[in-house]
Amino acid sequence: MKFVFVLCLLVSSLAFSQADHLLLTEICDTPTGGEFVEICNPTSSAVSLSLVYITDLYGDNSCVEDFYPQIAVGPIAYQSSYDFLVKFPTGDEIAPGQVIVIAMSGSAFEVEYGIQADYDIWGTGGGATVMTVPSNGFAGSSAGLTNSGETVTLFSYDDYADSADLCYDIDYAVWGDDAGEFVDKTGITINSSTYLNDLPWASQDAIYHTGHASDSTFQRIDTWEGFETPTGGNGITGHDETSENLSDTWFQSDPTPGTVYTALERETWGSIKSTF
Repeated sequence: MKFVFVLCLLVSSLAFSQADHLLLTEICDTPTGGEFVEICNPTSSAVSLSLVYITDLYGDNSCVEDFYPQIAVGPIAYQSSYDFLVKFPTGDEIAPGQVIVIAMSGSAFEVEYGIQADYDIWGTGGGATVMTVPSNGFAGSSAGLTNSGETVTLFSYDDYADSADLCYDIDYAVWGDDAGEFVDKTGITINSSTYLNDLPWASQDAIYHTGHASDSTFQRIDTWEGFETPTGGNGITGHDETSENLSDTWFQSDPTPGTVYTALERETWGSIKSTF
């Protein structure tokens, strides 16, 4: 699956601009053996993955010690066997247009889809590269994506940088009705640095109110991130990644690990969404 490039499966009459950073493009939360997260590089340049992390931890300023901003000052206090905070191996990169797949279990993924994942979290083999567990991160023995509601956050953190107090969001996706699954770093202070405002939980949008069907996945259909606020946020390029209207920019479809949808008219998605 190495160096698989973006496939336009649907073409819109609208002109879509591309995001200026890596994107989450497909998420599978069921079946358990088939769980994966797909990432695409929509930019025209290769992007280093050496400082890129992925986690399913969520929270706000009421639970900082259990929340991913905590890695700047020490280990995560709450290390559930069902959760993870891992990073890509140092030196890895993603080419322009490349799509990569992170499986929970590389061997189970290969059984489910008949292809090899690029990375895996459990380290079960299947030819996938094992994600790195950083000193302040962890990978639970049963790490995975909860069907009823979950968060996936892709972020960057450099513990040697001048701004080493803060993590910078790259992309963020959430599903489920439980507001407790959302991320809000507003006002969290780490050492001498304070996070900017994220969108309040009550105002954030979710892909869908529960998980996807067992024969489907969640897939991004909008590489310009909808009406996401482009400035004043905690994103790696200044976006407020928590402000994306996810129910419009993602939908359910047949699994396509290794390729991504790149365009779909809102009117078309509206008619599809109404059938769920």
